[in-house]
Amino acid sequence: MNDKLRIPDAETRARSIANLREAGRLLDLCTLDLDEVIAALDKDLRAQSRARLLHKSKSTPTI
Repeated sequence: MNDKLRIPDAETRARSIANLREAGRLLDLCTLDLDEVIAALDKDLRAQSRARLLHKSKSTPTI
């Protein structure tokens, strides 16, 4: 069996680090996109709630 750990050469390490940094950058961009979608949905839900509450207050007689 060959259970010894082999340390990659400098070029392989540099390439792996660059790939990991790029993957992290892409994940950050996706996270920002998802945050924008969530914010838009939250805004829409607030507008729907506001409209529903305003409609109920206009149709319900006050005492």
